[in-house]
Amino acid sequence: MTATPKLQPKPVRTNNSQSQPVVITKQRDFTHKEPVIIPSHLDEIPVISAASYIKDARNRWYIHTVELKEVWEVHVNLFNQVKPHALNAHDYVVKRYQELSK
Repeated sequence: MTATPKLQPKPVRTNNSQSQPVVITKQRDFTHKEPVIIPSHLDEIPVISAASYIKDARNRWYIHTVELKEVWEVHVNLFNQVKPHALNAHDYVVKRYQELSK
């Protein structure tokens, strides 16, 4: 039989050093700037601005969430309609198994 090794106590960290205070050296300008339109290398395909791209992404995300809610509601309704039949089938199978296993 081997003896279990003695465990050493977990070291405790001490924070003796004080962190330096944060000094703001430069104030950034957060004003809105006009979007930069980058010319496309394909003349017939226009490049949209960043603001239009963000607005489009938000609209697509909204459509996604609405459709996902509809899918969820359909699945919940399906579950609620199938549940009683599944429970009846389960009870029938259990009852028949108990009858046959006697």
